Parts: sequence; C-alpha cells; structure tokens
Amino acid sequence: MAIVSISEAARLTGKSRKTIQRYVADGRISMSQHVAGEKGVDISELVRVFGELSHPAPALSHASVSQQVAPDDAPNIAALQARVATLETELAARNALMEAKDRHIASMDTALRLLEHAHTPEAKRRWWQFRR
Repeated sequence: MAIVSISEAARLTGKSRKTIQRYVADGRISMSQHVAGEKGVDISELVRVFGELSHPAPALSHASVSQQVAPDDAPNIAALQARVATLETELAARNALMEAKDRHIASMDTALRLLEHAHTPEAKRRWWQFRR
C-alpha cells in the first residue's frame, strides 16, 4: 500500500501527530521507507492498528490529474508523437530481430546435439591387433 508521512497518517486516522509518533516510538506502528528514501507510515499499518480509516487516502491516477496545454506546446506535442511512433517502429523491428536470433540459436543448438549424437567412438582394438 501507500506510504504516508506522520502528518498525513494523523489526518487519516483522526489522531494527533504526537499520538502517531508515540505509537511509532512504542513499536505499535512500524515505519517504512519510500523509494526516494523518505520515512513514513504504511497505510496498512494504520488500518491494522486503528481499524478502518476515517478519511480514506486519496487515490491518484492519470485521469484525476488534469493539465492545461498551452497553444505553444502543440508543435512540441506533434513532434513528440512522431518520435514515439518512430521509436515504436524501431522497437518492433528489434523485437523481430531478437526472435530471429533466438530461432537461429535454437536451430544451432539442435544441430550441435545431432552432431554430438552422431559421433560414435571407434571400436577398441585388442592388444594383439596393435602389431599389424
């Protein structure tokens, strides 16, 4: 789940920051670390200790974030879309090359196994046959 700051944890639970800090110090709530390295409290810890949260955590999604596009950005957007299309084409070509390489490696592996299997050692000569 999401990791929130102590202030946000206090807001979500309806408790004071001091209470959350005391629970962390007592070991009743464990601290987690963000990917960025910042410490915080995992929401699942808050639910475990305090039960259902009174103020649910806001869910961020691409749909909830709106951006205003300035008229100057239209050429940049078109250029970026063209670049994305070019990169997707290059990626598809490279994927096709990788698949062809994998098929070639598999056929070479099969050929090598057939060659190893076809090699039969010579029959051993008896000691009296070495004099000839």
